[in-house]
Amino acid sequence: MSADLAVYTAALRAFIKDNEDLNRILKFKEENTDSELELYLNMAFGFLNSIPPYIGPFGFDTFPIPNLLIHQATIEALISNSIVQARNELAYNNGGITVKISDGNRYMNILQILYRATDMEIKALTNIKIAINISNGYGGISSPYSYLHGRSAVLSPSSILAG
Repeated sequence: MSADLAVYTAALRAFIKDNEDLNRILKFKEENTDSELELYLNMAFGFLNSIPPYIGPFGFDTFPIPNLLIHQATIEALISNSIVQARNELAYNNGGITVKISDGNRYMNILQILYRATDMEIKALTNIKIAINISNGYGGISSPYSYLHGRSAVLSPSSILAG
């Protein structure tokens, strides 16, 4: 099955459990729209494709660690949702009773767990990219000097030694 943006959007929504029936405090509304989830996925994708070594961009259908993409998009979603919560945070105190509306730090513990998980997955992605780079470089190196004395256009280590 080819994974595309719609598949990843549904997977991200399932992972963060952003369903109307589960969001009692949000009056049974989804916290994130599909377009916001797509934004978070594209932000995560841009970040993960920029991790060196550069081997060309992966597509949604060729990304080697799908859970890393979901975890990174979740981080983007939680950061964005924390910004909204922090912006709308209000603490009210009257006669020793404190009421706090919207907790801007509510996702901090979850974010720390996700950062640890994605650190390990990013190391794995880097190793995959290095392996792809090595694999793509195998077989010889083209050089204009290889045409000297009637040699072929690709030099391999054995042809250099053959003299």
